[in-house]
Amino acid sequence: MNDQTNEQHPNPVMRWKNRRRMAWCATIGGLSFPLIGLAVDDASFLGQIAPSFYFFTGAIVGAYIGFATIDKGK
Repeated sequence: MNDQTNEQHPNPVMRWKNRRRMAWCATIGGLSFPLIGLAVDDASFLGQIAPSFYFFTGAIVGAYIGFATIDKGK
């Protein structure tokens, strides 16, 4: 184990930067998914993958929000 797990990150602003980017990309992807369906002629395959896609993107955003909340409480 790393001895620095309980210490604060040297730059607190950078600590969550990549996680925040990932959550924003997942949110934008989830919001643009229906627009892609409108742009494609045969979008029946998008309807088949929509539930798993939204579950995955929702899990990313929910995990970011949850872990950020837990970290802020410490």
